[in-house]
Amino acid sequence: MQLEDEFKSGESTVWDLIDIARQTGADGLELRRETWPRLDAELTEAARRIAGAGLLVTYATQATLFGNAESALQLRQDIDSAAALGAPIVRFFPGPTPPPDDQAGWARARQVVDYAAAHNTTIALENYARTPGGTLAEVQGALSRLDSPALRTNLDMGNYPNHGQDVVEAIDALSDKIVAAHLKDKTANPADPPAPLGAGVLPLAEILNALDQLPQPVYYIFEFRGAGDPVGGIRHSLAYLKQRASKP
Repeated sequence: MQLEDEFKSGESTVWDLIDIARQTGADGLELRRETWPRLDAELTEAARRIAGAGLLVTYATQATLFGNAESALQLRQDIDSAAALGAPIVRFFPGPTPPPDDQAGWARARQVVDYAAAHNTTIALENYARTPGGTLAEVQGALSRLDSPALRTNLDMGNYPNHGQDVVEAIDALSDKIVAAHLKDKTANPADPPAPLGAGVLPLAEILNALDQLPQPVYYIFEFRGAGDPVGGIRHSLAYLKQRASKP
């Protein structure tokens, strides 16, 4: 997300993002279909360069798990891309939760989850902000009904507050279902875009402490706007995490 505007304008490429991850000392990077114009042509080479650099990689799209047959096809294509990239997880949004008796809707989602499992890929369902399907109860309901090791959640620490929900309570409730977390800060103005860590008002210490106490590995993924200095925001947020880790 730090280079989203640059990607869309053509000013920066996926190769730049890989280099930035290496130069800043980040453990890896997240790539997204919607901001990768030459995905089909560059996917194989990107996987090679990322692996060669010893970087971790995750994949994310704005596709929704619940949808029609056409959207299910896109989800499968996204899972294929994640697998080809070497990304163990792919972030999807939930979309509106089907009614309990919508057997076809739940069956399509189940088939997608099973497809991910067959490709050794975990779907990380995100609590998208201010949209149907993104509340804690809705995320929990999807994880419960589709119960599978191939379906987990990406906890976005900025989105639960946008639903009027407490982030730490969400972490406690989702617990071992959390496979990734989008790290960001938020200003007091809800209209402002996400900010680098420490540049806003979120209770980051409490949130990160709750995440750190989870028994399973969790991917920590920065998600905030570059604001004219994407590398600076990444370095600032890495320094925030390192400073926090050094405290007794």
